[in-house]
Amino acid sequence: MSSIYIRKDKTGTKRYYGSLYIGKKRVRKYLGLTESEASNELKKLEYEYAFGINNPNHINLISFNDAIVMFKSVIDKSGISINQCNIINTKVNWFKDYCNSIGIIELNKVNRFHVKSYLQFRKATFPTSSTLNKEIGFIKRFFNHCIDMEWIISNPFRSIRNVRVDSNRQRYYFSDLDVKKIMDNAGEYHDFYSFLLNTGIRSTDAFNLSSEHLQGRYIVKKMNKTGDWLNIPLPENILGIIEARKHHEFIFHELQTSFKRRKCTNHMQATFEPDFVRKNNINLHTFRHTYAHNMLNKGVPKEVLQTLLGHRSIKTTEIYANWVRKEELERWV
Repeated sequence: MSSIYIRKDKTGTKRYYGSLYIGKKRVRKYLGLTESEASNELKKLEYEYAFGINNPNHINLISFNDAIVMFKSVIDKSGISINQCNIINTKVNWFKDYCNSIGIIELNKVNRFHVKSYLQFRKATFPTSSTLNKEIGFIKRFFNHCIDMEWIISNPFRSIRNVRVDSNRQRYYFSDLDVKKIMDNAGEYHDFYSFLLNTGIRSTDAFNLSSEHLQGRYIVKKMNKTGDWLNIPLPENILGIIEARKHHEFIFHELQTSFKRRKCTNHMQATFEPDFVRKNNINLHTFRHTYAHNMLNKGVPKEVLQTLLGHRSIKTTEIYANWVRKEELERWV
C-alpha cells in the first residue's frame, strides 16, 4: 500500500512525498516538486521494493556533524536573521553533544527514548516551558530536513509533544537590592545594564543599536523578534550614555560577538548563586521584566506599557498585571 501526500515549505512551494508500507514498516520518501515527477518516482520505488532491488532500510549514511553543517547552510539561506540561525544551530548541537555523551554517534541510531532522556536532562537545568518548546521545534526541523535528504527514515522527535506553558507563573524581576548588587559589580557593563534597566528593550535589539536608530530622544528600530517597529522616548540618563557612545558604529561596540555577549550575561549572573539563577531563569531578559514591574508600580497604564515594551498583543502585557504593588492598586480603588 502506498500513497502520495503534499507538504508546503515556508515559501509556499509544494513538495510531494511518498508513503509506503514494506511489511509492517512504513517508509516515507521525498519524491519531487511536481505531481507527475512524484508519481513516476513512487512507481519506481514500489518496483524496487517489490523485487528486492533496493533495501527499504537503506539510507544515505552521513555523520551527525556533517548533517548539522549542511542543515545550517540551508537555514542560513532561508531568510531568517543570523542571530536566529545561530540559536537553531546551537540547540541542535546541544542535542548532538548529549547523544555523543551517551554513546550515540550515528545519526540514524537516534530514537525517541534518547529524545525523552535528553528532555529530562534539559528540564533539570530549569529552562522555561516556552524556551524548551522552541528548542523542540528547532530540533524537529533539523530531523525533518534529514528525512528530506534521505539520511534517516523517521523523525525521533515526531511523537514529542510541547511542554505545557504555565502562563500564570510569575517571571522573576530584580528587587532594588538585586539592582544595587548588579550595578555595584557591573564594571565595564555598567552602561549596558543601565540601558536595559531603564528602557526595557530586549538585549538582542540593544546589541545592534546604532546612531541611525536615534531620532532626537526617540529610539526608532525594527525589533529582531517580531519584526515590528519600536518607537519610544528615552529617559535623560540614557540619552547621556548614548551621546558619549555615538561616535562608534554600534552604541555598544564592545558587545559585537557571541563570546562577548555570553561573557556579559555570565558577569551579571555571577552576582547570584548558581542554583538561584537556574531556578529563576535569570538572564539579560530579566532587566526587561524589572522595567515592566517598575513602570506598573509607577501607575503606567497597561496600554502605554504595551507600546513601551513593543508587545503586539495586550494579552502579553497583561502577564505582568499581578506585579502591581498593593499601594498602587488601592490608589485606583
